[in-house]
Amino acid sequence: MISLSDGPTAKVDKSVLCPNVKACLRKVMDGHFTSAVKVLCSSGVAPFGKDTLRALVAKHPKVPPPTFPETLLSEPPLVTDADNVSGCIKAFPKGTSCGRDGLRAQHLLDAFCGEGSTIADGLLKAITCMVNLCLKGMCPKVLAEFVASAPLTPLLKPDNGIRPIAVGAIWRRLVSKVAMRGVGKEMAKYLGDFQYGVGISNGAEAVLHSANRFLNEFHSDGSLAMLTVDFTNAFNLVDRSTLLREVRTRCPSISLWVDFLYGQSARLYVGDDHILSTTGVQQGDPLGPLLFALVLHPLVLRIKDSCKLLFHAWYLDDGTIIGDAKEVAKALDVIIAEGPRLGLQLNIKKTEVFWPSCDGVKVQDGLFPNAIGRPGLGVKLLGGAVSRDAGFISNLAMRRASRAVELMRCLPHLRDPQCELLLLRSCMGVGKLLFGLRTCQPMYVGEAVSVFDNGLREAIEDIVVCGGPFFGDLQWRLASLPTRYGGLGLCSAEDVSTYAFVASRAQSWALQDHILRSCGLDGLDSDYGCALERLQTSLPDFDISGFSKKDTAPPKAQHVLASALFSRIGQSLEVRFDLSPRQKAVVACLQAPRAQDFLTVIPIEGLGQHMSPLEYRAILKYRLMIPLFPVDEPCPVCRKVCLDAFGDHAVHCKELPGFKYRHDLVRDVLCDILKRAGISAKKEAPVNFLTDPLEGRSTLRPADILVFGWAGGKHACVDLTGVSPLVALRDNGFVARQAASKAESCKIAKHEKACLENQHVFIPLAFDTFGFLATEAVNFLTRVQRVIHSNVSTPKGQGFVFSRLGFAIQKGVAAQLVARLPATLL
Repeated sequence: MISLSDGPTAKVDKSVLCPNVKACLRKVMDGHFTSAVKVLCSSGVAPFGKDTLRALVAKHPKVPPPTFPETLLSEPPLVTDADNVSGCIKAFPKGTSCGRDGLRAQHLLDAFCGEGSTIADGLLKAITCMVNLCLKGMCPKVLAEFVASAPLTPLLKPDNGIRPIAVGAIWRRLVSKVAMRGVGKEMAKYLGDFQYGVGISNGAEAVLHSANRFLNEFHSDGSLAMLTVDFTNAFNLVDRSTLLREVRTRCPSISLWVDFLYGQSARLYVGDDHILSTTGVQQGDPLGPLLFALVLHPLVLRIKDSCKLLFHAWYLDDGTIIGDAKEVAKALDVIIAEGPRLGLQLNIKKTEVFWPSCDGVKVQDGLFPNAIGRPGLGVKLLGGAVSRDAGFISNLAMRRASRAVELMRCLPHLRDPQCELLLLRSCMGVGKLLFGLRTCQPMYVGEAVSVFDNGLREAIEDIVVCGGPFFGDLQWRLASLPTRYGGLGLCSAEDVSTYAFVASRAQSWALQDHILRSCGLDGLDSDYGCALERLQTSLPDFDISGFSKKDTAPPKAQHVLASALFSRIGQSLEVRFDLSPRQKAVVACLQAPRAQDFLTVIPIEGLGQHMSPLEYRAILKYRLMIPLFPVDEPCPVCRKVCLDAFGDHAVHCKELPGFKYRHDLVRDVLCDILKRAGISAKKEAPVNFLTDPLEGRSTLRPADILVFGWAGGKHACVDLTGVSPLVALRDNGFVARQAASKAESCKIAKHEKACLENQHVFIPLAFDTFGFLATEAVNFLTRVQRVIHSNVSTPKGQGFVFSRLGFAIQKGVAAQLVARLPATLL
C-alpha cells in the first residue's frame, strides 16, 4: 500500500518523546535519517505479555505444513558471481537492522576495507560460494526454521493496535536479494499485464493516473462500476503450497531456496518466547512482493478469463477493476469464491464500489454484498484520490499535509538545529507530499500546499532564528531553493506542485497506455492539458511542446522541469526583492560550486563535524543575510571598529578567533583527511625556502602541509589561504569566485618558483568564507578523494572530502561570529 506521504506522520505521544529524542539524535549521528524520523514519532514498543503474544498469534495463525510441488525442476538453480553479490551487499539500506545473530550488512562492508582489505577478494568469493550453495538447496533442512527465523518487535500503533516488525538474518536477506536480481526482470514481464508493483518503475503513479483518466472520460456512463479490492492481512496469510507451486513453475531457478525458506514453519521470536510462522511471506524478505504476486496471479488471470473488463490493474495486493457493473460484480464473485484457497481473504468492509453516475443496475439487491463500501464522491487508491470531486481530492491532500506539519513540529524537541535541518531536508520536507503532488491535479491541492508550506516555513524559521526577528520573505525564498541555487534544499510544496503532476504523467505515459489498452484511451486528456497550461504560465519562456506527446516527453521530466523553474526563480531574485549590492553578492557566493556542501555533513563529533546550536544558527543567519549584531556597537574582541549588523567585520577581524583561527582549523581537518586516506603528510613542516620574494629570507615560514612524494615523487607544499569575497564590495563590479581565484594566483606568484627551485611542487589551496574552492584546491581534493576510493572496497559518496572541508570552513566562520555576539547570548 502506497501512502501519499511515505513514512510515519502520526501524532506523537509526549510521554514517550524524551527517550525518542535521545534515540533519534543517535540515529542522526549515525547517518540513519529515515530511522531517526521513525524513532522520533514512534509510539513505542508494546509490553511483552500474554495480550501482546495473543495479538501476534492472531496475525500469524498456525496451519498445516505446505505441500511441496511434485514437478521436477525445469532448469538448473541460479548461479551468481562475486560482482552481483557485492552489489547486493551494498544495496542494503543504510543502517539496516540485524537478525538475532547480530550481523549487519555494514559489518560485511567493513570487513572488505581497512585491515580486511587484504582478504576482501577471498572473503567475497567465500560469501559468493555460500550464496550459490543456498540457491542450490544444499543448506541442511534442519536449519531451515532458524535461517528463516526473525525477531518480532510489536510496535504500538497510535490507536494502541500492534504492528509486528520482523527482521530476518542478513544471510537470508542477501541470498533472497541475489535471487530477486536473477529472476526479477523475467517475472516483471510475466506479471506485467496486470501487476504493477513488482519490478516496474512509477507503477503506483501509473495506476492512479490511468484510473483518473478513465474516470474523466467515462464518468457519465452510469452502467460502469469501479471496484477497489482489499484483502485481510494479505502478505501474512497467503497460501504457501500455492506459493511453492507457482515458484517451481514460473521461476524454477530459485525454487530450491524458496522451498527451504517456506517449506516448513519458521520461528518468530518475541522476547523469550517464540511463535511459529506457517503462512504467508515474511516481512522484509526481498523476495516477498514477488512471491505474493505469483500467488495472486492465477486469481488475476481467472478474473481476466471470466469477465469482460475495461480496466484491470493491481499494485501488489491493491486491485482496481472497472467495467460494466455486472462484469465487475462477477469479478468480485470470483475473488470471493477462489481467493480463500490461495489464502486471500477479502476484507469486504474495506473493499469499495464506486462510480459518480448510476443507471440503477449497481444498486440492485444481490449484485454486490450489502457490507461493501459505497463512497459517493471518490475512492482512496494507493494513497491518492480517484475522483472528480474537488472537495474529496482537496480533503485527502489536506489530511496528508496536516500530518506532515504535525511531524515537523516535533523537530524543536531535538534542540539541535544541525540535526533538525538534516532531518527536514532528507525525510520531513516536501518528500512527504511528493507522491500526492505527482498524482493529484494541481488545481485541487492549493489549500494543502499552503498548509504544508506554512508549516515548513515555521520549521525553518525555528531552526534559523528560534523565534527571533528578521526571517522575512527573502530568507524564506532563499531557504526554499535547492542547494545548487544557493538555498538550504528545502523546496516548498508550491514550487514542486508547479511541475510534479506534469512530470509524473509524462514519465509514466507509456505505462498508462498499457493499463488502458482495453478501453482505447490515448493522447491528452483534460487534466493533463490544464496542468500543462498552468505550467506554461509559470514558465512562459520554456518550450513545453515536448510534453504534449508520449514519444517526445523527456525521460527525466521532473529534473528538466525543476531545473527550468528554479533557474527562473534564481534569475528573478534581484528584481523581485530589489536586492542591495551586498545581498546580490551574497546570493552569487551562495550559488558558487561547493558553497553548500557543508549542509550534507553527518554530525560526527569525533571528526569535528558538529556545531553547537549557537554556532550553527550564526552561520545560517550570516548566509541568509539576517542581522546578527547591534549596529554601532564596538567589536568586543579588537575594540577598534564598530560591528556591522550582518557580521562582515566579525569575518574580517584579525584578532583571535579571526581568520588565522579559521585557517588553522581547515588545515587541521585537511591533515586529518590525508592521514585517513593513507597519504603521508606533515603539518607545519619546516622547508626553509617558503618566503615572500620581496622580503627576503627573513620571512621564512613552514609549509602548512607537506605531502610526501605527491607529484612525480616530489614532495608537495600545500599552502592554505582563506579570503572573504565581500571585501571586494568596496570596489565596483563584484564578481563571485574572484576573491579565491585571485588569492590562488597570488600564492602561486609568491611561492611556486622557490618550490620548483628546491625540487618541490607547490599547491595553493584557496577558499572563500562561503565555501567556494579555487581550481587548484578542487584538483587536489579530487585526487585525494580518488586515493581514498582506491583504498576501500566500499567507497563513500563522491563528495564527502569536499563536504568535510566545507564544514570546517563554515565552523571557522561560525567561531568568528559567535565570539563577537553580545555576552548575554552566550
